[in-house]
Amino acid sequence: MKELALLLVLGTSLTVPQTIKTTFICPEGFKSIGKKCYHFSKQPALWTDSHFHCQILNSTLLVFNSLKEQNLLKGFITQDNYSTVDSGERWIDGLYDWKQHKWKWGSSGKPIQENSFTRKHTGEAFRWNCIAINQANNNRWVARKCSDQKPFICETSTNAYVEFKLYSRKKRKFNLTKCSSGLPLLDYEKRKCLKLLGRTEVQENEPAPLTVPEDNPGKSHHANWICPAHMINLDNRCYTFSDHSSTWQDAHFECRRNDSRLASIKSKKQDYNLRMFLNNFIEKQDRWIGGMYDWKSGKWRWAMTGQPLSYRGFSKAAMKSRSSQDLAWNSIFMDPALDNHNVDFF
Repeated sequence: MKELALLLVLGTSLTVPQTIKTTFICPEGFKSIGKKCYHFSKQPALWTDSHFHCQILNSTLLVFNSLKEQNLLKGFITQDNYSTVDSGERWIDGLYDWKQHKWKWGSSGKPIQENSFTRKHTGEAFRWNCIAINQANNNRWVARKCSDQKPFICETSTNAYVEFKLYSRKKRKFNLTKCSSGLPLLDYEKRKCLKLLGRTEVQENEPAPLTVPEDNPGKSHHANWICPAHMINLDNRCYTFSDHSSTWQDAHFECRRNDSRLASIKSKKQDYNLRMFLNNFIEKQDRWIGGMYDWKSGKWRWAMTGQPLSYRGFSKAAMKSRSSQDLAWNSIFMDPALDNHNVDFF
């Protein structure tokens, strides 16, 4: 056994890594707090727009997983950072599931661990409510209408920036090497960095810039008409028709998860094509589309763009004697049984 132990010692690598310093770095526009990165938006937005803006930044709206994390963020806000971070209310990832009467994290759908806020804020009064934190009041959670415009906080994990020395017993000298996802490294340097970090390959969910593929000039124009396997082509537009019922909000997020969006109907021709298909090839039933009522401006808008509806196929009966207050939190569905009319629905 002694001989075996001696052989093992002699067989160790001639290169011995010695870590000098490990720093956690964040993507551009994020601030490092603890071992996470946070983005504090400068512009206000609806809760849903905030949700998708964070996704574009390869992050999510802020999720508190522990009291320690909440205290770290509170400390950052209060320690002379008011000049760079507005101290008002900001959206985080929580929203109210009024069907189950539970507060959930919007990015995962997981229930928020019960606390004094969730116990106090429950019931029909909190339908269409989302969670914001009041930074001027110790990051206290507050329930607000999801349609309110507020700045928001995105979060993501950090990248590790490791600086270490490699001691070569063979060459009897030190070589300084730096590991970082942002620096170009040779293959053998990447392997050494990954080994030092205790990993065998690059993690797929690391923060990274959003890459937009370039247009291929060699593509023929009609290639744009080809739809994914789960979608149907109607007059050069791709559609999918759900086989289950859901709330407008759930339908909105389901479409976004599938890299699509609730339909925006912008012309009489598009409206007609959809109705013909629904009436002749699919079970006739009401279906959500992407319009919702902005009660602050008193206008119907497409949820994904915020643009007012240019094509109005509303049923006159549905719109008759309706005030802005009556229409608050209404969204639009299409009824195939009606001739060229879209109807609003609470």
